[in-house]
Formats: sequence, C-alpha cells, structure tokens
Amino acid sequence: MAKILIGKYEATIYPEGNGYTGAISLGFKPDGKRNRPKRKGRTKEIVKAKLRELVDEIEKGVQSERHYTVEKAANALLVHLAKQGKSEATIRTYRGLADHHIIAGLGEVKLTDLTADDVEAWLDECAHDMTTQTLKIVHGLLRRAIRLAERRDKVGRNVALLVDTPQGKRPTRRSRSLSLMQATKLLKTAQDPEHRLGAYVILAIVSGLRTEELRALTWVDVDLKRKVVYVLRSDREGGDTKTEKSRRGIGMADMAVDALTALRKRQAAEKLAAGDTWQGHNLVFCKEDGAPYSSDDVLRRFQRLTRAAGIGATWVPRELRHTFVSIMSDNDVALEKISDLVGHSDTRTTRTVYRHQLRPVITTGAEKMNAIFKDENSKSA
Repeated sequence: MAKILIGKYEATIYPEGNGYTGAISLGFKPDGKRNRPKRKGRTKEIVKAKLRELVDEIEKGVQSERHYTVEKAANALLVHLAKQGKSEATIRTYRGLADHHIIAGLGEVKLTDLTADDVEAWLDECAHDMTTQTLKIVHGLLRRAIRLAERRDKVGRNVALLVDTPQGKRPTRRSRSLSLMQATKLLKTAQDPEHRLGAYVILAIVSGLRTEELRALTWVDVDLKRKVVYVLRSDREGGDTKTEKSRRGIGMADMAVDALTALRKRQAAEKLAAGDTWQGHNLVFCKEDGAPYSSDDVLRRFQRLTRAAGIGATWVPRELRHTFVSIMSDNDVALEKISDLVGHSDTRTTRTVYRHQLRPVITTGAEKMNAIFKDENSKSA
C-alpha cells in the first residue's frame, strides 16, 4: 500500500472490493481518533481525482458532508424557494418534478460522489419521455440544488454546470389558435349565463390578456363606462406583470363590456347571499364565494365551455391569447399594434411565438373586434 502526496497531504490508495479506496491523512480529530477521510472509485485515477477535489475543498475551507445526498439537496432547495416567496403553485410543480425525476433518478447518490457523467446519463434517460422545455426545468432545478449545497459548504463544486441539457425526445405541444368560426361559436356559448367563466373567455378573446392577468384582475382595474381595462398585475410570483410593457390600458369591445356588466350584477347578488362567508378579494373572475380561481379551476371550467360550444375539450386558456393575435393578424392589424395590445416588450415575441399571419395595416383592437364579430353574428343569424 504505497503512500503518495496529494498537495501537501499524505495519502494512500489500495484495492478494495471491485475497485479502489483512497485515504488522506489529516492528523487527529478532537476525540483523538485519526482523521482519514476516504474516497472510493473504480480505478486508481478516479480515486486520485477525488482525493485532489477533497484537498481543494479543504484548502478552500469547504467542509463537505459525505452523507449529503442529491435527495437532501433537492428538498433543501424547495424549502429555500418557499421561504424566498415562490408561489404555492410553483412549489407544487417543482416538487412533482423533483420527486419523479431528480430524486427518483439520482436521490440516493451522495453529492460528493456525483459526477458530470452521472448527470449526463440521467439527463439522457429523462430525455426519452420529456419535452426539451421540461428537461431544461429539471436540469435547472438540479443545478440550483447543488449551487445551494455548494453555498452551504456541503459540496466543493457543481458538476451539473458541466453538462449541457440535451434535446427532449417528446415534442412540445404547440399552442394553437381558434379559427374565426370556432371563436364565434365559443363566444356565443360564453354569453349563456349558465357558464360562470363566460365573461372571462369573452374578454380573453377580444382583448388578448394573459390568463394570469385575467385571474388577477380586480374591479378597480375595470372602467365599464369608458370601456377600458387596466392590466396592472398578474397571478405570478410577486404579483407583477410579465414585463414592464405588460402594464397597459386596453379598450374593450362591446361584448366584453356587456359580459362584465352582467357578471358584476351576478357577483353583487352572490355577495349579498353569502354574507360573512364571502371572500373579499374584489376579483373580477372568482368562485361563487369570491375565492380566487387557480389555474386548474380555470382549465376545468374552460374545457366544459369549449365542449358545450362543440369545438372539443382539448383547448387550454392560453390559446385564447393566440386566437386574439391570429384574428387581429388575419384582419389586417399591423404587427406593432398587436405587440402593443398584448403587452410585448418588442415585436419579436409577437412575430416568433404568437402570430400566424401578419399584414401591415394599422387599426385599433376594440373597434376591430366590434366589426369582426358583428359581421359574424349577422352571417349566422
């Protein structure tokens, strides 16, 4: 069992089991026992590299925790993010991804033993049934978990930073937009008082608001007399709009004003009936007791509405925004005007993500929507 020098420390590497074990001499612990931390590996070179990393950590003052696993690191990150104010919905999403992918795949691995090769092999396995976007999120969570552990001196380096995120094998579901005929059917169905989410759908189609902006909209933000809705907040972390330019005032088409007027009367009656049980958030779109809608609540109610309209139950609320952009484009609204209406910071996002067709003619959103759906309603009458 030959002795070698790792930096200024004496170490030994010897065969053990199916590989090798290396031990480095650090003197004695306070209890009088020898301080000889060990590292294991398949080959002598792997063990030697691990011992060099250990020496680097010692010289940097890092006290790596040998039994600190990837699972512990992932859980610590989620606790940290919750304390930092991440929304409950975001934490639930991250928890699901961490449990089903990070912890299931790498959870038992000690952080000090985790290698870039381990991370790369794990990501390649995940890629078989993940979209590229989800894969990026999962990889990002692992990087952040190890970075937090690194900051807390649990590990000397972040091996997840050494690996690129691969392409997912499962295609990402592309957002669609309703055709004018489908949008007209949906708008007619949404006007039925039976559907509580009707006004939400109408305003989304004729204004292009994001679904998180609609969920956060309060009656203070709505001026029914001037036919204007002010977008000042969203159901996002911190309550801010997505970008600074997202804070905007938008003229509303007549059908949206009518729908919101009816909804306000309905809510007044519900509030009176609920009495002390009414939850006073002053939200435009809320449950029967005034409580906020979650994104899942909106999705369920929305798909009931699309099913009733005869256009299927595979649509999601964000596609109403795509529908707005598509209809504006098909009716000769300029790209710059559409970008202003939907609150994009520049036209690039509108061009690459939302638009389906662009024609450079300037007009205004609310007036155009009035004309479009007035014509469609007269055709179908």
